[in-house]
Amino acid sequence: MHFVNCVLEGLLTGLVLSLMLGTVFFSLIRNSIAFGHRSGAFIALGVILCDVIFIVLAIASSSFAQFLSTYQNEVSILGGTVLIVMGAVMFFKATPKDTEGKLFEKQHKMTLYLVGNGFILNAVNPVNFFSWLSISSVLRIKMHYNNQDLILYFTACLFSIFIVELGIAYFASKLKNIMQAKTVKFINQIAAAVFVIVGIKLMLS
Repeated sequence: MHFVNCVLEGLLTGLVLSLMLGTVFFSLIRNSIAFGHRSGAFIALGVILCDVIFIVLAIASSSFAQFLSTYQNEVSILGGTVLIVMGAVMFFKATPKDTEGKLFEKQHKMTLYLVGNGFILNAVNPVNFFSWLSISSVLRIKMHYNNQDLILYFTACLFSIFIVELGIAYFASKLKNIMQAKTVKFINQIAAAVFVIVGIKLMLS
Protein backbone atom coordinates (compact mmCIF):
# COMPACT_ATOMS: atom_id res chain seq x y z
CA MET A 1 0.00 0.00 0.00
CA HIS A 2 2.85 2.37 0.80
CA PHE A 3 4.33 1.57 -2.63
CA VAL A 4 1.07 2.62 -4.30
CA ASN A 5 0.88 5.81 -2.24
CA CYS A 6 4.41 6.80 -3.26
CA VAL A 7 3.58 6.32 -6.92
CA LEU A 8 0.21 8.09 -6.80
CA GLU A 9 1.54 11.04 -4.83
CA GLY A 10 4.48 11.34 -7.22
CA LEU A 11 2.20 11.26 -10.27
CA LEU A 12 -0.06 13.94 -8.77
CA THR A 13 2.87 16.19 -7.86
CA GLY A 14 4.29 15.84 -11.37
CA LEU A 15 0.92 16.73 -12.89
CA VAL A 16 0.69 19.92 -10.83
CA LEU A 17 4.29 20.94 -11.55
CA SER A 18 3.99 20.31 -15.30
CA LEU A 19 0.91 22.56 -15.63
CA MET A 20 2.54 25.60 -14.05
CA LEU A 21 2.57 28.39 -16.66
CA GLY A 22 6.29 29.12 -16.67
CA THR A 23 8.93 29.49 -19.35
CA VAL A 24 9.07 25.77 -20.10
CA PHE A 25 5.31 25.62 -20.72
CA PHE A 26 5.40 28.45 -23.26
CA SER A 27 8.59 27.16 -24.86
CA LEU A 28 6.89 23.80 -25.39
CA ILE A 29 3.93 25.44 -27.11
CA ARG A 30 6.02 27.80 -29.21
CA ASN A 31 8.45 25.19 -30.50
CA SER A 32 5.79 22.52 -31.03
CA ILE A 33 3.80 24.90 -33.22
CA ALA A 34 6.93 25.88 -35.16
CA PHE A 35 8.71 22.53 -35.51
CA GLY A 36 6.19 19.84 -34.56
CA HIS A 37 5.56 17.72 -31.48
CA ARG A 38 8.96 15.99 -31.64
CA SER A 39 10.64 19.30 -30.83
CA GLY A 40 8.51 19.53 -27.70
CA ALA A 41 9.55 16.00 -26.75
CA PHE A 42 13.22 16.98 -26.85
CA ILE A 43 12.57 20.11 -24.79
CA ALA A 44 10.74 17.93 -22.24
CA LEU A 45 13.71 15.54 -22.24
CA GLY A 46 16.05 18.44 -21.42
CA VAL A 47 13.78 19.49 -18.56
CA ILE A 48 13.73 15.94 -17.16
CA LEU A 49 17.53 15.63 -17.36
CA CYS A 50 17.89 18.86 -15.41
CA ASP A 51 15.30 17.75 -12.86
CA VAL A 52 17.12 14.44 -12.36
CA ILE A 53 20.29 16.34 -11.47
CA PHE A 54 18.38 18.65 -9.12
CA ILE A 55 16.64 15.72 -7.42
CA VAL A 56 19.89 13.78 -6.93
CA LEU A 57 21.48 16.89 -5.41
CA ALA A 58 18.40 17.51 -3.25
CA ILE A 59 18.47 13.95 -1.88
CA ALA A 60 22.20 13.41 -1.54
CA SER A 61 23.84 16.77 -1.03
CA SER A 62 23.41 19.70 1.31
CA SER A 63 26.53 21.48 0.01
CA PHE A 64 24.94 22.47 -3.29
CA ALA A 65 21.90 23.82 -1.47
CA GLN A 66 24.24 25.82 0.75
CA PHE A 67 26.03 27.13 -2.34
CA LEU A 68 22.78 28.31 -3.90
CA SER A 69 21.68 29.87 -0.61
CA THR A 70 24.99 31.74 -0.29
CA TYR A 71 25.04 32.95 -3.91
CA GLN A 72 21.31 33.14 -4.48
CA ASN A 73 21.43 36.77 -5.63
CA GLU A 74 24.23 36.12 -8.11
CA VAL A 75 22.54 32.97 -9.45
CA SER A 76 19.21 34.80 -9.77
CA ILE A 77 20.80 37.71 -11.63
CA LEU A 78 22.60 35.36 -14.02
CA GLY A 79 19.48 33.28 -14.62
CA GLY A 80 17.34 36.38 -15.03
CA THR A 81 19.76 37.84 -17.56
CA VAL A 82 19.72 34.65 -19.62
CA LEU A 83 15.90 34.60 -19.68
CA ILE A 84 15.65 38.29 -20.60
CA VAL A 85 18.12 37.88 -23.47
CA MET A 86 16.28 34.78 -24.71
CA GLY A 87 12.96 36.60 -24.44
CA ALA A 88 14.27 39.63 -26.35
CA VAL A 89 15.59 37.45 -29.17
CA MET A 90 12.29 35.54 -29.34
CA PHE A 91 10.29 38.79 -29.44
CA PHE A 92 12.21 40.29 -32.36
CA LYS A 93 12.10 36.98 -34.23
CA ALA A 94 8.44 36.31 -33.46
CA THR A 95 7.27 36.34 -37.08
CA PRO A 96 7.23 32.73 -38.32
CA LYS A 97 9.16 31.83 -41.48
CA ASP A 98 7.77 29.72 -44.30
CA THR A 99 10.59 27.20 -43.83
CA GLU A 100 10.28 27.02 -40.05
CA GLY A 101 8.34 23.79 -39.97
CA LYS A 102 10.94 22.04 -42.15
CA LEU A 103 13.99 23.02 -40.12
CA PHE A 104 13.64 20.14 -37.68
CA GLU A 105 13.75 17.61 -40.49
CA LYS A 106 16.85 19.15 -42.07
CA GLN A 107 19.04 20.09 -39.14
CA HIS A 108 20.30 17.29 -36.91
CA LYS A 109 21.75 19.86 -34.55
CA MET A 110 18.21 20.94 -33.69
CA THR A 111 17.88 17.90 -31.41
CA LEU A 112 20.81 18.94 -29.24
CA TYR A 113 19.65 22.56 -29.33
CA LEU A 114 16.14 21.69 -28.14
CA VAL A 115 17.35 19.36 -25.36
CA GLY A 116 19.74 22.10 -24.26
CA ASN A 117 16.94 24.66 -24.43
CA GLY A 118 14.77 22.65 -22.04
CA PHE A 119 17.72 21.99 -19.74
CA ILE A 120 18.78 25.66 -19.57
CA LEU A 121 15.26 26.99 -19.06
CA ASN A 122 14.91 24.69 -16.07
CA ALA A 123 18.43 25.26 -14.74
CA VAL A 124 18.59 29.06 -14.79
CA ASN A 125 15.78 29.39 -12.26
CA PRO A 126 17.09 28.45 -8.78
CA VAL A 127 13.48 28.21 -7.58
CA ASN A 128 13.25 24.88 -9.39
CA PHE A 129 16.03 23.34 -7.31
CA PHE A 130 14.65 24.70 -4.06
CA SER A 131 11.24 23.28 -4.99
CA TRP A 132 12.72 19.79 -5.25
CA LEU A 133 14.73 20.36 -2.08
CA SER A 134 11.58 21.44 -0.21
CA ILE A 135 9.60 18.46 -1.47
CA SER A 136 12.40 16.10 -0.47
CA SER A 137 12.64 17.67 2.99
CA VAL A 138 8.88 17.45 3.60
CA LEU A 139 8.79 13.83 2.49
CA ARG A 140 11.65 12.94 4.81
CA ILE A 141 10.45 14.88 7.85
CA LYS A 142 6.67 14.74 7.62
CA MET A 143 6.09 11.54 5.64
CA HIS A 144 9.13 9.64 6.96
CA TYR A 145 10.21 8.60 3.46
CA ASN A 146 13.51 6.74 3.18
CA ASN A 147 15.78 6.95 0.11
CA GLN A 148 13.99 4.08 -1.61
CA ASP A 149 10.63 5.81 -1.12
CA LEU A 150 12.06 9.08 -2.43
CA ILE A 151 13.44 7.42 -5.56
CA LEU A 152 10.08 5.78 -6.23
CA TYR A 153 8.19 9.03 -5.60
CA PHE A 154 10.45 11.18 -7.79
CA THR A 155 10.51 8.59 -10.58
CA ALA A 156 6.70 8.69 -10.71
CA CYS A 157 6.84 12.48 -10.51
CA LEU A 158 9.25 12.81 -13.45
CA PHE A 159 7.26 10.28 -15.47
CA SER A 160 4.11 12.35 -14.95
CA ILE A 161 5.88 15.58 -15.93
CA PHE A 162 7.30 14.03 -19.08
CA ILE A 163 3.97 12.52 -20.20
CA VAL A 164 2.03 15.75 -19.60
CA GLU A 165 4.64 17.82 -21.45
CA LEU A 166 4.50 15.35 -24.36
CA GLY A 167 0.74 15.85 -24.40
CA ILE A 168 1.10 19.63 -24.41
CA ALA A 169 3.59 19.41 -27.28
CA TYR A 170 1.36 17.06 -29.29
CA PHE A 171 -1.80 19.14 -29.02
CA ALA A 172 0.09 22.39 -29.66
CA SER A 173 1.58 20.93 -32.85
CA LYS A 174 -1.93 20.11 -34.11
CA LEU A 175 -2.85 23.80 -33.96
CA LYS A 176 -0.22 24.72 -36.55
CA ASN A 177 -2.39 23.92 -39.58
CA ILE A 178 -5.28 26.10 -38.40
CA MET A 179 -3.24 29.07 -37.20
CA GLN A 180 -2.43 32.10 -39.31
CA ALA A 181 1.00 33.74 -39.23
CA LYS A 182 -0.32 36.62 -37.11
CA THR A 183 -1.61 34.22 -34.46
CA VAL A 184 1.70 32.34 -34.30
CA LYS A 185 3.55 35.66 -34.07
CA PHE A 186 1.30 36.68 -31.16
CA ILE A 187 1.96 33.39 -29.34
CA ASN A 188 5.70 33.85 -29.86
CA GLN A 189 5.48 37.36 -28.43
CA ILE A 190 3.51 36.11 -25.41
CA ALA A 191 6.18 33.45 -24.80
CA ALA A 192 8.90 36.09 -25.13
CA ALA A 193 7.08 38.35 -22.66
CA VAL A 194 6.85 35.49 -20.14
CA PHE A 195 10.60 34.90 -20.44
CA VAL A 196 11.36 38.59 -19.84
CA ILE A 197 8.91 38.91 -16.92
CA VAL A 198 10.26 35.79 -15.19
CA GLY A 199 13.80 37.03 -15.82
CA ILE A 200 13.06 40.43 -14.27
CA LYS A 201 11.33 38.78 -11.33
CA LEU A 202 14.38 36.58 -10.76
CA MET A 203 16.74 39.56 -10.85
CA LEU A 204 14.61 41.51 -8.38
CA SER A 205 14.00 38.60 -5.97
